[in-house]
Amino acid sequence: MSSGGARLLLVTSSPLEAEVAASGLRAMGFQVDVMELRGLLFTPPDGLWRTLSGQAARYDYVIVPGTYPWDLSEYGRKVLKGPEGLGLLVDVIKGYGIDVLSPSQPFEKANPELLQEIAERRLREMKSWLTGIPVTPPPITVISEVPVRRGLAGEELETVIASLVADGADYVVLAPLDREGGWLRTLTEDLRTLFPRLRLGLDARPEVLRTDVEDYDLLLSVTASEAARDLSWASSKEVVVLIYDDDIPGLGDVLREAEKSGARPVLDPVALPTPRPGLLETLLRLQSIKPYAAPKMIGLSNVVELMDADTSGAVALLTSLASEAGVSAVMVEEASAKARGLTLEARIASDMASLALAWGKAAKDVSLALLNSKLKHYVTEVNGVRVNMTGRKEVEVNALGASLRLRCDDECPVTELARVASGPQLVIASILTYRACLPWSSAWSCLKGVTQQAR
Repeated sequence: MSSGGARLLLVTSSPLEAEVAASGLRAMGFQVDVMELRGLLFTPPDGLWRTLSGQAARYDYVIVPGTYPWDLSEYGRKVLKGPEGLGLLVDVIKGYGIDVLSPSQPFEKANPELLQEIAERRLREMKSWLTGIPVTPPPITVISEVPVRRGLAGEELETVIASLVADGADYVVLAPLDREGGWLRTLTEDLRTLFPRLRLGLDARPEVLRTDVEDYDLLLSVTASEAARDLSWASSKEVVVLIYDDDIPGLGDVLREAEKSGARPVLDPVALPTPRPGLLETLLRLQSIKPYAAPKMIGLSNVVELMDADTSGAVALLTSLASEAGVSAVMVEEASAKARGLTLEARIASDMASLALAWGKAAKDVSLALLNSKLKHYVTEVNGVRVNMTGRKEVEVNALGASLRLRCDDECPVTELARVASGPQLVIASILTYRACLPWSSAWSCLKGVTQQAR
């Protein structure tokens, strides 16, 4: 499958990224050279060929990044487009060989099914060796917190936890709302029996954490000064340490105490919403503690809950930013109607960011997406209904052989769809038209109170 032994030339404007891919390919038996071409993405095919001059004849294949915007078909299969991120190239060739590459399209666009197979396999490999939160990403683990109180029906909590695990939670953290006591220990024992492989955490006062330490895998939280004084009580456990700006100079003391006691600190820069003290300060604090050899986490809920924006987009962006700063765990709590499903959104966002890091590419076309509102493509077809964005504020809807042009900024153009669709196709056409017309469709007069309820 791999065509090992072939001679390859990787042409790139990012030689460091290409060298990583080249090393992996050499380990597979390929002869690989890297050629840096600044301005590659602005060099048309004839200019690229002139730059290669006589060198191309020395190689079996010349591979450029999939982000190269021109079609290279005129050179036959001599010059091929790889993935948009060359870090993915090793996985592609290892699994499917060079013949799967195209001279006209990036691998991701030409082979979406194969991309999904590679992504699923890579994520499984990343997670297979995990015994806790990794020091650095990828992967990124997902922690979901659940409030619990005395008298809570065990069956109700079991259903919630099973649902969170199904949505991708790696840890479930219990947050007692009542005074802790025997009820919490009984509850925890029942959960251990029902979910023997679940990593369980406790978010409680320090004195409670010390008392119940053996019952949990993850303990939240202690201050940096408390951690620097004594972590012997948390030996062999992961314990979240809150980090503010003033704590950074003393982080060395925290890590020395952790090493001495056998505890594993997880550094939390305490995410706070804008404008004050601000998300930017949180991210800067994350960047400051990135060099320290300990896992970092960030809580997403404080930020996404206090912003009237769709959680899926906010979670994806914040997780991506945090991953650049070395975060290897994100934590959420589904504490409101808007936050329902936040665990699943965090799982998808974390996997997107993990693949982006592993492959050295943007979190786009990695086989996963959180595009739950706007459509990604100008033309979308679902079950015989086709919606085409024909203009900035205009769409054409085709269904049952009939077509209809609509203005997105009319009062309520979706009511016209009954002229070309009915039954299930009318439902599909309505949803696609609404999504294709965003953001203008959110102000349609016939949907006021539905799309604008929270405003």
